Amino acid sequence: MSLVDRKLSLQPGLHQFPLNTFGGVKDLMHPVEVRERDTLMFTCSELGSAPDDVSFHTPNRCVILQHLAASIPSRNESRNIKGLAFDDVESLIDKYDFRHVIVCGHLDCGVIRNWLSPLAAGHSDIGSFRARFERGTRELVDERYAVTTFEQRLTLMICEHVLCQIDNLLTHTFFAQRVQKGVTSVHGWVVDDESARVFGYNDAESAFVPI
Repeated sequence: MSLVDRKLSLQPGLHQFPLNTFGGVKDLMHPVEVRERDTLMFTCSELGSAPDDVSFHTPNRCVILQHLAASIPSRNESRNIKGLAFDDVESLIDKYDFRHVIVCGHLDCGVIRNWLSPLAAGHSDIGSFRARFERGTRELVDERYAVTTFEQRLTLMICEHVLCQIDNLLTHTFFAQRVQKGVTSVHGWVVDDESARVFGYNDAESAFVPI
């Protein structure tokens, strides 16, 4: 599903991000302070080693965490669902004092495509990833968007899922404080698997735009 240079527009007003939450690509390309590790990236486990090849960073600049569809537990979820503790991430951020956090999805996400189908017989929802997606991203898109095709619905799910994970990230007090103080900026990315083009979220436009 290659979109090449098309802007991925979303419905405005569905997320209430604090002012100055998002950084720009210039901040990543030309950081004020150059350090060995300044970026934490959450990506989908399907992407394998691809995040290691991001052109803007030098070797060892990024710490990369990969989960199903780059899913991030909210503060309440990390407290109440077994196996979803977020303490290790907080320790990681404290250790490296990251200036940038990137949440990255991709347009050919087989995980989200699978989550839009009924759970296959004999399979269990390990870690409640599917259930969390259904009551978060899936409910949001199905309630707030009018779609005519499955592919359109899938693209919206992938884009909105990135924003829902950023919402979850900001429920963690330690991280929200970093953003509020201007210590850490957030970047929402969606990768077009066919063209390798990266779309970055622009909050002012409520859209993912080619970068």
